[in-house]
Amino acid sequence: MANLSNINFEDMDMAISRTEQKKAHERLQQLAEPLASLSKKQMKNLPASEYFVDELLALADISSHEARKRQTKRIGKLLAEEDPHALVEYLFGCTFSPEQQAKIEAWQTRLTLQDDNTLKQFSKQFFASEYNTIKQLLIWLAYADYTDDDELREESLADLHTYIRQVAILSKDK
Repeated sequence: MANLSNINFEDMDMAISRTEQKKAHERLQQLAEPLASLSKKQMKNLPASEYFVDELLALADISSHEARKRQTKRIGKLLAEEDPHALVEYLFGCTFSPEQQAKIEAWQTRLTLQDDNTLKQFSKQFFASEYNTIKQLLIWLAYADYTDDDELREESLADLHTYIRQVAILSKDK
């Protein structure tokens, strides 16, 4: 994936910054609206706890702006307790046609640390994405290759895959 000879992992701080953690939480929170726009049948099939689905169904019935905003924040907090990969996967399937899904998923193989132009193209196409976040996810993949850690590689690939889908969902129709 990455040219590992150009990266000195010994000098890198591989800890995820608080800012990055906050942005990841905000992205999850922003998924509450697209989740709330699913049909009740789709909501019932969500790979989530019954409690979460009930809270989501309650959001769909709220019309007051302030109450909706509070419930959206509440769902954002509850999202952190659910499996984000499974929820994003399900929402992605409900949001995009198979052709659109294939185009979006093609980005996963196109994004590399050496190709800044492709990273910038991705950021332009999906306005909800951030260049630094993509770069960090790719660095984690390269680090997994460097340390030959299959578990970290799987986790990093899943994170990148979920991130691409998240920003595609959040960038849709905006």
